[in-house]
Amino acid sequence: MNIGLFTDQYYPAISGVVTSITMLYEGLEALGHKCFIFTSYDEKSLTENEKEEIKKKSVINIKGIPYPFKSIKQYHFSFFYGKAVKEVAKYNLDIIHVQTEYYLSKVAIKASKKLNIPLVHTLHTSWKDYLKYVFPITDKYFHRPLLWLERKMFLEPISKASVIDIIPNKKVIQDLPLYGMDVNKIAIIPTGIELERFKKKYSPDAKIKELREKLGINDDAFVFAYIGRASDEKNIENLIEAFTYALNGKNAYLVVVGGGPSLESLKKDAEDYVVKDQVIFTGQIPWTDIPLYYHMSNIFLNASKSETQGLTYIEALSSGTPALVQKDEVIENVIIDAYNGYTFDGVDDLVEKMQYVYENPNELKKLMKNAIESTKKYSKEVFTDTILKLYNESIEKYNNSRN
Repeated sequence: MNIGLFTDQYYPAISGVVTSITMLYEGLEALGHKCFIFTSYDEKSLTENEKEEIKKKSVINIKGIPYPFKSIKQYHFSFFYGKAVKEVAKYNLDIIHVQTEYYLSKVAIKASKKLNIPLVHTLHTSWKDYLKYVFPITDKYFHRPLLWLERKMFLEPISKASVIDIIPNKKVIQDLPLYGMDVNKIAIIPTGIELERFKKKYSPDAKIKELREKLGINDDAFVFAYIGRASDEKNIENLIEAFTYALNGKNAYLVVVGGGPSLESLKKDAEDYVVKDQVIFTGQIPWTDIPLYYHMSNIFLNASKSETQGLTYIEALSSGTPALVQKDEVIENVIIDAYNGYTFDGVDDLVEKMQYVYENPNELKKLMKNAIESTKKYSKEVFTDTILKLYNESIEKYNNSRN
């Protein structure tokens, strides 16, 4: 089967969307299918290492114009789709799987109609929560009209074009009417990850020691790590604030791994809280190095309330790194309090729990032991098999609807 994965966000970005697409691509290729990733990026902005990494996969660049908004300037758009559809036609796709609602979703819809290819769509983003981070001033005063525009221009069109809409958990169902999506044609499929990649054997102690030295962290220091996109919706400033009250002056560090539009303002936050020597910002790192950062850390942190599944949480746990994350319905079956980590509700609660895990090494050992065991159900193989069955079902439904 020839499969097209359409996304506005891909490597070198670090996000749950990128992880999901990468895992699906590799899983499908391993089963003998031919997979193509259609995305849009500025090749001139990539480093040589990033270009080489992209070349390892069948990535097709559908060129567009960068958005003029700072928060989404890495994404592209276009008003002309003819050339893009001709490019898609070269790959004789059996099915189109859309992982976005913007530019590449428009290309996918046009290609699906023009080339008679069935289309499925995965909703990754909680748009009712996410818009305030993309358009903070506008959303503050015009949230309902802005969400309506989002629905009419982006969400409804891709949902109507799809045979099946995929969502990662039950929590999202309650929001589907807001997005103009049909609740009767959804499939709930949690995203899988490549568990093998995060095993400790791939991060030997010598490499961990070398990384800590590079970051200026001593061997016996306690490390809290946030790994992901540095953007407003992730509430990383809450992590910095809580770290300040909990561990300022202690033998502990907060490491923020990843790039994004909020990186510079977060650095300013660390200076304002007078903990800049204990808060380390790595910026963008190679995707291949991410497991090493999990293994270097004692606790994974995340304060986001906009997750639809929390793939970085699962990555951390599969690395044996317990998680301390914002309480949210979406992770009820992922993070289990006092088993593989802890949830918190607000900065004050986070302060208490950061202090607790820092001061109780035996508790940390127990959490580490349980973390890996708790992620076995999220294997890449289970995820790929489930998606493949859905592809076959979608193709059958599509063909029957045309007869």
